[in-house]
Amino acid sequence: MTIFAGRFIPWVRNSPRWALGVGSIAPDVPLYFLSFGGIYYFRNVLGWEDERVFHHLFDDLYFKDPVWIALHNFLHSPTMLIALFGLAIMLKRIRLQLGRWFCFFFGACMLHSIVDVLTHHDDGPVLFFPLNWNYRFASPVSYWDRNHHGGWFMVCEVLLDVAMLMFITWNWRNRSGVGKELSQLESGTPV
Repeated sequence: MTIFAGRFIPWVRNSPRWALGVGSIAPDVPLYFLSFGGIYYFRNVLGWEDERVFHHLFDDLYFKDPVWIALHNFLHSPTMLIALFGLAIMLKRIRLQLGRWFCFFFGACMLHSIVDVLTHHDDGPVLFFPLNWNYRFASPVSYWDRNHHGGWFMVCEVLLDVAMLMFITWNWRNRSGVGKELSQLESGTPV
């Protein structure tokens, strides 16, 4: 979504795409490692049943364990991201090219975080981490919880994903010349 938005926002068009791409997924990476590592450990080493594993991971550790909270919210908390974005601006002002990259990276993390805050009913990012380790915005919608419009949200998300993939494919096809080559093949003109 971040890279897609970059096509339409003028000041983002000349951004380092790698920073946008990495920044758009980086906030979730620690949770993936913690989740998959926890699933493997509790299921395969301790022999727990799946229901107990998922309850422990996402009802206990996710909300109460300081390591999980810190790792998951370091790049999810708007407060932390504002501070990190400020540091990136300082790096940029002393003329470090890396500062520009980090500005776009933390900007992409912030967009990810804002979307998460607005689409998680009670399990979104901790807003004021590291100052407060508990406060989460209770959004009226959830992208996954059917009790909070999750069914409709899933349909909208899939439609949006398909539309973006079609746009990206169409754009890539036109840029790479694949569309021209296919037209020439269909018409019998040598490529």
